[in-house]
Amino acid sequence: MQRSGSSLRRELSLIDAVSVGLGAIIGAGIFVLIGIAAGLAGPAVVLAVLISALSATLTAFSFCELGSALPRAGGVYEYGHELIHPMVGFLMGWMWVSGNIVLGATASQGFGYYLSALAPGVSFRLAAAALVALVTLLNALGTKLSASVNNAFVAVKVGVLVFFAALGLLNLNLGNFDPFAPHGFAPVLQAAALFYFAYIGFPRIAVLAEELRDPERDLPRAILTALWSSAAIYLLVSVAAVGVAGWERLAASRAPLEEVARMLGVGWVVGVGGLVATFSVVLTSVMGQSRVFFAMARNREMPPSLSAVHPRLGTPLYSVLLSGSIMMVLVLTLDISGLAMVTSFLVLLSHVLTNVADLRLYLLGREPPFKAPLRPFHAAAGAVLSAVLAFSVEPRAQAFGCAVLLAGALWYLLYTRLARRGERGGQASVRPAAR
Repeated sequence: MQRSGSSLRRELSLIDAVSVGLGAIIGAGIFVLIGIAAGLAGPAVVLAVLISALSATLTAFSFCELGSALPRAGGVYEYGHELIHPMVGFLMGWMWVSGNIVLGATASQGFGYYLSALAPGVSFRLAAAALVALVTLLNALGTKLSASVNNAFVAVKVGVLVFFAALGLLNLNLGNFDPFAPHGFAPVLQAAALFYFAYIGFPRIAVLAEELRDPERDLPRAILTALWSSAAIYLLVSVAAVGVAGWERLAASRAPLEEVARMLGVGWVVGVGGLVATFSVVLTSVMGQSRVFFAMARNREMPPSLSAVHPRLGTPLYSVLLSGSIMMVLVLTLDISGLAMVTSFLVLLSHVLTNVADLRLYLLGREPPFKAPLRPFHAAAGAVLSAVLAFSVEPRAQAFGCAVLLAGALWYLLYTRLARRGERGGQASVRPAAR
C-alpha cells in the first residue's frame, strides 16, 4: 500500500460526476416528502419544489467556486481547512461525514424495508447489512467500477421516475390544482424548507474532485447539472402526483407515490424505484465519506493508514473499509430513521461554513475558474438561508448534532496534540548521539 500523501487516480468523467450527484440527491425521500409537503402547501407544493431548488442553487454556486479553486479530495473539509482555520475545516468535514454516515445507514435500512415488502420473509436488517457490505466491496475494488455501477442504477432510477411522471401527466385532473394555495403563501415557504433536504446530496461530487479528469471545468458543471436535473424530475413528479391523486390524498398517505402508482395501475414502479434509489444513495455515501477520511489522514488529523492508496486498485482502501464498518454497526444495532433530522442539521451547518469559506475566497482576492453570477452575494444569502434551515429542525436533533460537534472538537484537540508529540519524539530519536 502507498502511504500518507498519496494521490488518487483521475479517472472519473463529467458523466460519472453527474451520475454521482444524481445518485446522492435522488433518494427514497422523494417517495415520502411529497406527501408531507403537499399537506403544508396544497397544490402549491410544485412551487415549493422550485423555491427549494433556487435556495439549494445559492449554496451550490459556492461549492462550484470552491471546488474549481481547490480541486482536492475532501470537499468542505479542505475549503474550511485552507480558507478559515484548520480546526474549523476539520469540524466541517466531521459534520459532513457524520451526517452522511447516518444518511447512508438510513438509506440502507430503507432498502431493507423495500426489499422485505417485495419479498416477504426477507429480514430488512440483514438486507440492509448485505447492501452495506456490497457497496463497501464495490468502493474498495475501484472508483471507476463504483461509478459505472452507480451510472446503471441512476439510469434505472431516473427512468422509473420519468415513466411515473409521464404516465401521471397523461392522466391529470386539472381540478386538483384549484385552489392552488389553499393555506396561503407562508406554508408554501415551510414546504420549501422541508423539501430543501431532498437536494442536500449534491456536495458529494465535491469530495471526488481529486478523481475527476478535469475538475476545474467538470466539477461546477456536474454539480449544477445534477442539482437542476433533480429539480426538474421533482417538479414533474410533484405535478403528476397532485394532478392524479389530489393534495389531500397525498397528505393523508404514508406512502404517497405508491398510492398514485396504484391508481395508475403500476404499483411496482415505486418498489423498483425505492430499491434503486436507496442503493445508489448508499453507494455514493461510502464513496464520499471515505474521501473525507482520506483527506483528514493526509493532513495528519486521522491515523495515517487512512490516507493509504492501494497500488493496484487505486482506492483509499482503509478509509473505504472504515466508512463501511461504521455504517454496518449502525444498520445492525439501531433503528436510525429518527436521526434523519440530525443529518439535516449537521449537513446544513457545514453548508453555512462552506458559504463563509466562499466569502473568504472572494475577500482574499482569489479568482476561481468558475465565477457564480452576482458573486459574492450568493454566498451571503446561502449562509443565512442554510443557518435558518439548520436551526428550524427540532431541538433534540440540534442537541444531538451539537454533541457530535463536541466529540469532533475533542478528537481534533487530542489527536493532533498526540500526533505532534509523536513527531517530536521521532525526530529526537534520530538525532546523532552527543560526543
